[in-house]
Amino acid sequence: MRNRALFAVAALVIATPALADDWDFMLINSTGKEIKTIEVSPTGANAWQPNKVDPELKKENDGVIKATGRTTIHFDKKSSDCRYDVKATFTDASNAVWTNINVCDNAYVTIKYANGAPTFSAN
Repeated sequence: MRNRALFAVAALVIATPALADDWDFMLINSTGKEIKTIEVSPTGANAWQPNKVDPELKKENDGVIKATGRTTIHFDKKSSDCRYDVKATFTDASNAVWTNINVCDNAYVTIKYANGAPTFSAN
């Protein structure tokens, strides 16, 4: 009887997926370039997941984020991770990565360049 109970508990643990929260923040594009796609990854993990773009936004401007535009970034956040990297792929096919952004404490993230290097401000 005890073995059956342990088996049932083990089966539930194995079948339960890793917990993730739907998370979002407002991204402000101050790069001077149009962005085609945004991906996020826990800092240093290189486990990129695409932004979950709202269907209405995809219709507008073909989903492109204008050089002075803003959009909400939606992604699955693991409950313990607060620091994320953001990768932008531009309409000219180039890309850049902004690292170590605290998405737990900041609702607005502005990505930009300073002296040719990706930088950001957050609040």
